[in-house]
Amino acid sequence: MFDFFKREKKPNPDASRLLASILVVYPAIQSVTYESKDEILELSFALKGKFSHDDFEDFLKYVAESVEALHHLEGLGGAMIELNVEGIYGTYFLNVRRDMATLTCRELSLLTEMAANYFGDRLIEDEDGSIPDEDYLIAQEDYLEQCLSNMLQLRVEGKLVGVREQERVVVYNR
Repeated sequence: MFDFFKREKKPNPDASRLLASILVVYPAIQSVTYESKDEILELSFALKGKFSHDDFEDFLKYVAESVEALHHLEGLGGAMIELNVEGIYGTYFLNVRRDMATLTCRELSLLTEMAANYFGDRLIEDEDGSIPDEDYLIAQEDYLEQCLSNMLQLRVEGKLVGVREQERVVVYNR
């Protein structure tokens, strides 16, 4: 029999806010995926231009060492981080997979700063021409920190994806 009243699952509002906040605060991050099964957050940075294999190897080593140092300073142990690059014909995606249990705003800031410093103008960032107010960014970062801590207490089912769509941020269940 047909079930006309069956409703599609809606994303958890706290999880949706987390993904949207990451995309708002960090314009260099093009997409964010949350996988509830393994409690993993994947951040994707878009790159344009030509790169050698060594460019990516050097960057991945640079990130791994820097994140390990940050975790050591913050007293975090057992953090899981995976980095990979995929792409072809001048467009690449740098993917960072990270467990949610030990992820912090400082680490997100570190990752985006490192990508911007290393790749420069080859890193594709969402630019709307306006410069955000510093107080607004501080408030967003505080909110993001709150969302990160809330995610540790929530049980979110499924897979959520947040992407940039022109001047908007869209979060959906996958």
